[in-house]
Amino acid sequence: MTRMSLLAATTLASLSLALSPAQAGSANRAWVSGHGSDAAGCGAPTSPCRTFQYVHDNVIAAGGEIDVLDPAGYGPVTISKALSIVNDGVGAAGVQAVSGDAIVINAGASDVVTLRGLDIDGLGTGSNGVVFNSGAGLTIVNCVIRHFFNSNAGVKRSQALVQPVEPSGDGVLIQPTSGSMSFLISNVIASDNGLAGVVFRPPSGTPSATGTIDRLTAVNNYLGVSIDTSHGGALNIAVSNSVLNNNSFGIEIDAATALAASIDNSSMSGNTYDGLDAGGAATVLLGRSVIASNARIGVGATNESVGGQATIYTYGDNRINQNGTDIYGPLTAAQPR
Repeated sequence: MTRMSLLAATTLASLSLALSPAQAGSANRAWVSGHGSDAAGCGAPTSPCRTFQYVHDNVIAAGGEIDVLDPAGYGPVTISKALSIVNDGVGAAGVQAVSGDAIVINAGASDVVTLRGLDIDGLGTGSNGVVFNSGAGLTIVNCVIRHFFNSNAGVKRSQALVQPVEPSGDGVLIQPTSGSMSFLISNVIASDNGLAGVVFRPPSGTPSATGTIDRLTAVNNYLGVSIDTSHGGALNIAVSNSVLNNNSFGIEIDAATALAASIDNSSMSGNTYDGLDAGGAATVLLGRSVIASNARIGVGATNESVGGQATIYTYGDNRINQNGTDIYGPLTAAQPR
């Protein structure tokens, strides 16, 4: 090989190494596999990486997509940029957390994160499933999120029925403190969590959000869905085609600040306390829904007076029957136009 050819070959090899996904984090798409390895140069379908976190940190560019090749556990991940993690049906793509949170999102103000086809499990000791702290948007589709319970709370759901202490551990915890964001949760099972299946609960600040929950099954939690703006924030949310059964509360709304919620074609039944519990500065539109058999010590639909009563509009096409008490507090008739 001539000196010129050797120099060119060396330069090309160095450039290739510099641009390799594991070195530069410049790939728009990367793959993971249970047979993969977290090492420099991984990420192609023929040489996949092993964990979501390694790909996030070393391979994928902002706005890129991580694809799952086969069933395996891919470990907890903290996301700090726009990203999609996608399993389109190859089998269980597991994210387990025996302690702490399974997926944490600390993204930028314009970043959107998508999670699809994941089995997220806290094994009875993990703190939370998906925690959204910041970003422009969150989409969770075709996922199962279960078994999150923070043992520091000192009380499990079954004990909470007789003790005045709420457990903790959420399937999905959305808690921005500033900016505006949107979220979509569709075709998701959130079950057997210590506190809520899905919760919007800004701890402070004035964030604003628009949310859509469709085809959610939230069962065996303390709260099926919890919407809480008591510490700040504004939310406009639609819940549709969902099952919120066999929790302590089906849907609980606590609104000290602006909150608008529509609930359509959903079931809030078999809960220990209330099917629907709303109060404060909330406006709720309720239609085509079943609120039944919340019978042990429960109320079908409650309009709380503590902190100010909400406005709950009913379109007259609901089924609110066979509860301990069917309706507590005012419901306002609304006519569809």
